[in-house]
Amino acid sequence: MISPLRVGLIGCGAIAQIMHIPYLVDYDEKFELVALSDAYVPILEAVADHYHIAKRYTDWREMLEKEDIEAVVICHSGSHRDSVLASLAAGKHVFVEKPIAWNLREAKEVAVQAAQSHCVVQVAYHKRYDPAFQYAREQIQKMRDIGLVRVTVLHPPNEMGLSPHRIRRGNRLIDDGHQSVISLEEQINVQLGAFAGGSLGRLVDEALGSRKDNPALRLGYGIIASSMIHQIYTMHGFLGAPLRVLSTDIWRKGLSIHSVVEYPNDVRCTFDWHFLAHIKDYREEYAFYGNHDRVLLQMPSPYLKNAPSPVIVQGGDEELAWEKRVVVSYDEAFRNELLAFYENVRHNRQPATAVPEALQHMELIQQLIDAARV
Repeated sequence: MISPLRVGLIGCGAIAQIMHIPYLVDYDEKFELVALSDAYVPILEAVADHYHIAKRYTDWREMLEKEDIEAVVICHSGSHRDSVLASLAAGKHVFVEKPIAWNLREAKEVAVQAAQSHCVVQVAYHKRYDPAFQYAREQIQKMRDIGLVRVTVLHPPNEMGLSPHRIRRGNRLIDDGHQSVISLEEQINVQLGAFAGGSLGRLVDEALGSRKDNPALRLGYGIIASSMIHQIYTMHGFLGAPLRVLSTDIWRKGLSIHSVVEYPNDVRCTFDWHFLAHIKDYREEYAFYGNHDRVLLQMPSPYLKNAPSPVIVQGGDEELAWEKRVVVSYDEAFRNELLAFYENVRHNRQPATAVPEALQHMELIQQLIDAARV
């Protein structure tokens, strides 16, 4: 019998608490969660106590040095460059949340090290592990032509998505239920600090170059790198690598982004990402329109466990038009990607979502920003 994969996890925030840690613990025939690491002691202690994890580290480097682990799950805030490179240098397999790094230079450095390593590096692009994504891709491949693709995200504050869950914040504080939404100006300041300030500030400076002092562009970059990356990698899974960015517009102080991207076979896709603060209704849709067929994939908030992603297929013949709505599965994509990681490590397989593709996504992010009108 193959022994469970011994894992250390870095970053005990919301997505770790909602998705990664519960599945690592639940699938104990495949994983042994040996140690946790988080720089903030109260959260580290609260989460480790809840899951009865004895080994705890505020410095993930110490965890890599001291613990007998085979793999590292990286889901901390900020850039993942250093933790990925150090994990590979220590001979550990890596499961890393998006983005793999915070700018193109960092991503290239990760790609070089990953190519030289014998370890598995799987990028946690969870939407690609949704069974509905697989079904939608099959339907898209059957389309006789594609005239237009539209990707739309209407994104409320994360507090609204987290409200069904109990999130441990440390010092006996638990977010449980509805959290009041702060003002739009406060949201802008919080997101600027989270995505383009602090230790990330200099990395964003590199990406923006001479336009680094434009606050709307800084926030737009942070949103594209941290959130719109989901739509970028999902579209890559559908159509392959894009050919070029035709335009990008950023407005509402960075909270609205519209871009037109060209894909092979003369396909153009519009990306629309909008932060809308006070309606608790996350929307995400991938719509493929052709002369003979239409395929639409609708994805729920990533914080809703086991919520299905309906696929709508439309067709017609002369005067007839028809439509079917398919619920493919209730399987959770976050679970599926961890199980795929286990299989990839145990059988030395290249992940479906690997670093070379993630590097292409960081290249596209840079192109989106370079083309941006603010």
